[in-house]
Amino acid sequence: MIITKLYTGEDGKSYFEDIDCGHESKQPLGMYSKKYPASGMMFRDFEPGLIFDKHNAPQPQYIIYLEGEVEVIASGGETRRFKPGDVLFATDTTGEGHISKMLASGRSVIVTTE
Repeated sequence: MIITKLYTGEDGKSYFEDIDCGHESKQPLGMYSKKYPASGMMFRDFEPGLIFDKHNAPQPQYIIYLEGEVEVIASGGETRRFKPGDVLFATDTTGEGHISKMLASGRSVIVTTE
């Protein structure tokens, strides 16, 4: 499974990187990756038209998109759209940050790490 990581580069700007979570084991219900640590989980509903101007992730967090569409603009210049089934691992807790635009109403699960 490929997920997208949003991180802060050495220049203080945010960038995207595709990461392969790989498979660690095969079990009756499918292929499993390794276990990733988590410290909490939140559920979010969002509406189209909401814009969160330049900001940083409050802590490293996985955003698992269940419904809707969100555009994220990294301060390094790249823009990506996230739709149902996509996972964004936001780790840009410092630097110039990113912009998030809600394009269609939806839901996501946010899993925080420390």
